[in-house]
Amino acid sequence: MFKVSWDKNTGGVKLSSKVLPNTLGVSPRPVFYEELDLLKINEFGWKYPHCDEPIMWACNKQYFYRGELAFEVKGANIYDPPTVILHYKKNNLSLKPVDVKKMMEVCKDEMFLIESEAIEFIRNTYIQYSLAKESVKSIEANQVDFDSLALRLEKKEKRPMAIIKQDCDSFDIMPLQNAKEQGKRIYQTTYIDRFLASFSGGKDSQVLLDLCTRAIPPTSFDVIYSDTGYELPTSLKLYEEVKEYYKKRFPELKFYTARNHESVLTYWDKIGTPSDTHRWCCSVMKTAPLYRMLKIEGSN
Repeated sequence: MFKVSWDKNTGGVKLSSKVLPNTLGVSPRPVFYEELDLLKINEFGWKYPHCDEPIMWACNKQYFYRGELAFEVKGANIYDPPTVILHYKKNNLSLKPVDVKKMMEVCKDEMFLIESEAIEFIRNTYIQYSLAKESVKSIEANQVDFDSLALRLEKKEKRPMAIIKQDCDSFDIMPLQNAKEQGKRIYQTTYIDRFLASFSGGKDSQVLLDLCTRAIPPTSFDVIYSDTGYELPTSLKLYEEVKEYYKKRFPELKFYTARNHESVLTYWDKIGTPSDTHRWCCSVMKTAPLYRMLKIEGSN
């Protein structure tokens, strides 16, 4: 895992395999002008362009501009506005956007390694599970129930165990962590007949979808979008644009939208407002509709 630090020259971040004096403890997120408008930063006399590039970065509720803490935000809920506390003591400050192209050029070698490792991981995981039928047949040919043995050892040692294949083509069981450290080939006995890429419209899921299309044949997985009823119009529009883009590139790639048969407001009346301590939204508006959709599709 690469370490993240500020790059004052580009206004962005840079990656390093070493811990530097200004290495960050958390991963920052880009902050665009829309968020600054919502926080009413322009009322402090600060100026910034309405552009596609990010203006600054945020770590939790602390906002950084070119490596320096500019301000932090406290409070903010559905009823009360946020309180902005300035740390960057300059009036009429003119903020410049991040030079994204230059930042990507600085990080291109590290990004290439991250990208390659991610594609390899996705491909290996897909192959590992798609070959589970053959793995089970091979293990059964040895006339030993390795799956049951692995479960027993997990209960006894209280840590995950793995079925691995030795160089002499015999099967064995060892702790999962040890198998990974020794580079052993782990055999899955759980067969998966359908691979899904969950797409939310956020930056993470966009990257994941791109990596999946480069690691797995488009006929071997489906893309699932869960419309919870909370989705903003911009999110729904983005999903349609992404679907159109990938359908042109990969006509065989299938997209599905999972929706609950009831509106989200119906559940608000029945269950109450979702919150950190009353977390029903994902299970009711995402998981359950997804299972229902897969069951209907599987029966057709």
